[in-house]
Amino acid sequence: MTKSFEMVGGALVAVNAHLHLLSESERKVGEYICKEPKKALHYNVRELAKQSNSSQAAVIRFCKRTGFENFSNFKLRLARDVFRDSDDRYIPDLDLESEANPSRVIHGIVDRMQRSLSSLEATLDPQSVEKAVSLLSTSTSINLFGVGASGVVAYDFMQKLTRLGLSVFYTSDSDLQLTKASTMNRSQVAFVISYSGENKNMIEVVEIAKDRSVPVISLTMDIRNTVRNSASIALLIPSTEKIYRPGATTSRINQLTVIDILYSLMVSHNLDDSITALETTMEATHREKK
Repeated sequence: MTKSFEMVGGALVAVNAHLHLLSESERKVGEYICKEPKKALHYNVRELAKQSNSSQAAVIRFCKRTGFENFSNFKLRLARDVFRDSDDRYIPDLDLESEANPSRVIHGIVDRMQRSLSSLEATLDPQSVEKAVSLLSTSTSINLFGVGASGVVAYDFMQKLTRLGLSVFYTSDSDLQLTKASTMNRSQVAFVISYSGENKNMIEVVEIAKDRSVPVISLTMDIRNTVRNSASIALLIPSTEKIYRPGATTSRINQLTVIDILYSLMVSHNLDDSITALETTMEATHREKK
């Protein structure tokens, strides 16, 4: 009987140990995986067969012959082997694969978003949200910080706050973000968005803010991280996706949802002035040109 993964150690160790026992077509699969393990993680059976000049049947037999229950189990073990020095957040999202079926992707993404938003409701602390809204509403200026996908979220918040007539700053230029941080004062607030909470620039922004006695509101995932630990008020979203990923998905949606929550509360807490500001900005952007 072929030994299981746990008995032989890592996935690559198991593959190498069985290469001499495999048929020619199965061995082609094993040799390709040993050569390109990271790429193999994102292939489905058909694509792995194509890339290794083998067949789909050979890929299935290869998994059985090397001691794995099925192809999905093999990929999971291979990911943990390749990324053994990283924690689970850095293991790739194995839902990503080549030649994915559109219907399956639609269902998978929608289902993932629904589950993620349900987790957000359980994770986000209402008291922290209330404190953040109070601080944002009473600060002389709101300074938003974020890069990459988090920068997109910061820009969305800037658009909303601008419509309320508030003094707000955001730029996608990371150097200019640091420059702005160095000119803040304690009557202002720094709102720092970073899913991981470990972005180098965002950590530096927080350090500068603390040195200048500027209160910091952070928006990070619900795991201990540098930005969260240093913030005056920490808003948390569930850690629903890997750090190793082609782009932000559930984290971006969760961040945008938190922004919508903050914005809605800010409007409701000062409804009369908010309605006036919204009507004024709406008129400006929808004025008919003569």
